[in-house]
Amino acid sequence: MTLLLWGALLPGAAGADEDATTYVAFVEDFTAQCVARNGVQILVRNTHPTRRLRVWLDRYHMGTGTGDRSRSDLAPASEPEALGCSRSSTGPQEWRVVRSVFLD
Repeated sequence: MTLLLWGALLPGAAGADEDATTYVAFVEDFTAQCVARNGVQILVRNTHPTRRLRVWLDRYHMGTGTGDRSRSDLAPASEPEALGCSRSSTGPQEWRVVRSVFLD
């Protein structure tokens, strides 16, 4: 039992409790399709330098949840993944993080 407690106190063990959600970032891009609607392209990316993330996102349209939930696996230091425009033809939309976990 002493070995188990000692292992939990080692410096490397602290990373196991790291919150993966802090490494999810939304990015904006000015694509023609979205700019034509007075919006921007919304993308999601992983900002962690070495660990892969799995992230679940809910989409909201005009402040109301649409019931659309997506899941993405995001590699470290990779290109962001496109989600959609910040405005649809009928109003603003956004994505919110529901959950995020490390895959390794």
